[in-house]
Amino acid sequence: MNKILALMGSMKTMAVLMAIFAVTIGYATFIENDYGTMSAKADVYNARWFEVLVALLALNLILNIVNFKMLRREKALVFVFHAAFLIILAGAALTRYVGYEGTMHIREGERSDVMTSAEPYVTIAVSKGNESL
Repeated sequence: MNKILALMGSMKTMAVLMAIFAVTIGYATFIENDYGTMSAKADVYNARWFEVLVALLALNLILNIVNFKMLRREKALVFVFHAAFLIILAGAALTRYVGYEGTMHIREGERSDVMTSAEPYVTIAVSKGNESL
């Protein structure tokens, strides 16, 4: 177990993971440019392997914070910088797994309480004569 943690927390692993991440998001940018945002989301950003890659990067970052003892007063600024990435990743995970996407049309000077979900749902309206059920 210690060997696995040492491997996961190494700078070489971080460099490899960051290189894979950079190539992946670069590729996703080209997909988005050529085929649209939905294609990039379907092919890259919503893929399970991309989630695993980001999770491994977060784990590596946590292990490097511990290995380089960034919780000391002398390294407070370095710790804040690295902790900010973890906070951003936590927010992204919260949004991905708890949030929802949709569109809301709001005209200038008006209010709206209607949002159209990005997920396909079926809506059925039943009426009998002039009465809606």
